[in-house]
Amino acid sequence: MSKIPSLTLERNAVDTVPCVTHAKLFQHELLEEPSSASTAEQRRTLSGLTRMAEEICLNCPLMTNCLYAAVVRYDVAGYAAGTTERQRAAMRSKLGWRVTPENLDIFTGRTSGRQVEHDEVIRLRRVNPADSLETIAERLNCSVSTIKRHLRMERRGGTSGVTPRLKLVPPSKEQVITALHEVTGVLGQVRQLRVA
Repeated sequence: MSKIPSLTLERNAVDTVPCVTHAKLFQHELLEEPSSASTAEQRRTLSGLTRMAEEICLNCPLMTNCLYAAVVRYDVAGYAAGTTERQRAAMRSKLGWRVTPENLDIFTGRTSGRQVEHDEVIRLRRVNPADSLETIAERLNCSVSTIKRHLRMERRGGTSGVTPRLKLVPPSKEQVITALHEVTGVLGQVRQLRVA
């Protein structure tokens, strides 16, 4: 099990976005797929990684724009804008907003011309819980993003039978920030969370 990467926050890296500067943290397998933390050690590591990523995000001058994009425009995987996938889904639910997942298979050339069957993705994951998402994607000849999308759909379908109502007008940045506060309670900790 990999330990929490040692990081020193670079305060003078004005030209670099903090999540890019700390890419190893934000692309860590546990932040990308928190449900894979099955042992106590992995859960402790995940907790430490999440705290570090949250500190970086909440102090980032781009936090508001990043949060808005991650909640309103794109179905972002993993940890982004100081939030987990589950928190962003809860925020969208509060806002009555839905984001259509992008089909990245077209751009990666990983598609075989057929749609990946949702039931097949779920069956492979259940039969082989220790397999990585990359392994499942290779078996189905699709991208990891497609596997993640199907797993998210399964989680949402299993926990919430309510489909959010679509709005014609996207929520404002103020509404997204309010939803962040309601879901995470994090607003009081944000130094520069402002609407630009």
